[in-house]
Amino acid sequence: MRLLVLILNAQIAISSDTDNASGTIKQLSDEVRNKGWIVFSACSEQGDWDLFLMRPDGSQKLNVTSTPDDNEAAPQFSRDGRRLLYRRLPRSQKIDGNNYGAQGELIIAASDGTNPQSFGGENEYPWASWSPDGRQLACLSLKGIFFVDVESKKIQRRMERKGFFQQLTWSPDGQWLCGVANNFGTGWSVARLNVNTGETNPVSKVDCCTPDWFPDSHNIIFSNRPAGQKGNQGYGWTQLWRASAEGTNRHLVFGEDGRHVYGGCVSPDGQYVLFTGNRNEDGDPGNQGSPMGMMRLADAPIIQGESPDLRALHPNVHTGPVLTLPNGWEPHWTYTEVIQTNRELNTATQATGDTSILAQELHDQGWIVFSAESGRGDWDLYRIRPDGSVRQAVTQTLEYNEAGVRFSRDGKRMLYYRMSKDTPVDNNTYGTFTLIVCGADGSNPMIFGDDYPWAAWGPASDRLACLTIKGLQIVNLVDKQIVKTIPRRGIVQQLGWSPDGMRFCGTANGLGPYWNIGCINAETGDINAVSEVERYNCTPDWHPDSRHILYSRGIIPNEEGWAELWMADVNGQNRRLLYAEARHHIYGGGFSPDGRYVVFTRSESDLGAVKNSKTRIGIIRAQDTPMVAGSDPRLRQRFPDASEGPWLDLGEGWEPAWTVSPGSTKAQ
Repeated sequence: MRLLVLILNAQIAISSDTDNASGTIKQLSDEVRNKGWIVFSACSEQGDWDLFLMRPDGSQKLNVTSTPDDNEAAPQFSRDGRRLLYRRLPRSQKIDGNNYGAQGELIIAASDGTNPQSFGGENEYPWASWSPDGRQLACLSLKGIFFVDVESKKIQRRMERKGFFQQLTWSPDGQWLCGVANNFGTGWSVARLNVNTGETNPVSKVDCCTPDWFPDSHNIIFSNRPAGQKGNQGYGWTQLWRASAEGTNRHLVFGEDGRHVYGGCVSPDGQYVLFTGNRNEDGDPGNQGSPMGMMRLADAPIIQGESPDLRALHPNVHTGPVLTLPNGWEPHWTYTEVIQTNRELNTATQATGDTSILAQELHDQGWIVFSAESGRGDWDLYRIRPDGSVRQAVTQTLEYNEAGVRFSRDGKRMLYYRMSKDTPVDNNTYGTFTLIVCGADGSNPMIFGDDYPWAAWGPASDRLACLTIKGLQIVNLVDKQIVKTIPRRGIVQQLGWSPDGMRFCGTANGLGPYWNIGCINAETGDINAVSEVERYNCTPDWHPDSRHILYSRGIIPNEEGWAELWMADVNGQNRRLLYAEARHHIYGGGFSPDGRYVVFTRSESDLGAVKNSKTRIGIIRAQDTPMVAGSDPRLRQRFPDASEGPWLDLGEGWEPAWTVSPGSTKAQ
């Protein structure tokens, strides 16, 4: 089960009059972007759990372990940011949210994930935590707490565990340990222990876990499920709290009805806090993980969403801003520049090349909007910066699915299709449901109705072209009057109108035995094939020059293969590869408004139905094409001169659209 997504409330995201004087999501993203790196564990495309690094705004996400046969979890930077420790366990062993610190073997590596070395055997050195100088580890076992010299691996001393049983963390000043204990009248207390005297004190006694230190060593962040909550069948929801290390001055930092919040991690300067959250207990490391969140501690406390029960207890608490980050679990933060901007990775999930430079040049190139699962059973629209950062919800409609989003040419409006929640999102039917037209930020949605299938924006953004049974109809956007009807000439879906208004493209079934890409002259109504006609082809879109069409070049029936992204002239000449990747079908390609970049969907299954295809969004430079990701020998033989990258994985999503217009940035 996917987890509840931490998203910005759409009405607050759209409003320019926020109730928080500290600013907007964009301001928060901009101020943290260059503040070091975050490491976290997340589910990879191969289904195992790897470690990833990213900038604090969610950009430049890099897989730094890429071990398909193993899971990695619980990463922790040393205080100087030079090294990294984590647990590695077999992929067949599920990560346990309450025992992960004792599972598998302890690994110590450079902070960028290079040079990983096994520090001990299976289940050795449990709940290891760095000393302030990085020379020792504090470990917690059933037999007690022990301190290990990192260089020699010799145990320096031991002490009683005093009821501590998991999630041990050494304070920045070296004087204290915090952890989860069961010796204060409950099984789940957060407590502090003096490393010299063994003296202990509770920080918070009732249903608390995942503690971590503030950099001053005098305050602790932790998860707390207060008693007496009405929600979750009387069980309540876990919230993020803070307190002094003496156990005084406890107060709420972040909460939301409908989600458990875990894994709080304070930034090295004490200004921000990271966390995760989900519907299920224990952080859900065994499934897909949960979107991480970030906020300023100066903005605390924050209550997200409607949360009527929580707001009744804290009536004066405001909302936002909270930055939504990619799926991850147990994040940790360093301000050390662990990866230089010219570092090249060669991993299973990212092609070789300078991905961080690509991410930097993309960040301010407008917005990409797409459809994705919300984690609540429906599909909503989201938008991100082109480097994958600043993910925001555009729609939040629990009773509907939204799909097929497209920006108008002037960037001021969007269209998309809405269907009932129980109607599957499908690549071949999404354009046949209820058409919605709205502002580019999702504001002021207007229901057009069910009579406008496969709508495409006109060049002046004042008309739509629709693909009906009666023909290709041009509709005036203001009064919904049909201006012109053109024979559709076998085009059946996925209509596109060229930026100069002279042509239409679409997927046709009359140009050959299978689906093909057709181009219709808007003046004469003549049609010609753009793609090859002896194989399946689909999802065409226009280059900004109106002279080229990109499309998915599909398979020949009864033959093996994967859909690839191709481009051709409007007359079907000069066909060439843009991007191909073994074990992924490439669909839904589109150019950036300036034609310099290409964005597309990568699917593990043939579309049709989208839900079980594990669709993700990728982005490349047009100048780097043709490109073949990975090392598949058959693709390399077909395209020996193709580049290997760089390309960026922008995360889960489907059918992306791109704009750089200021009209689409009202939700910043």
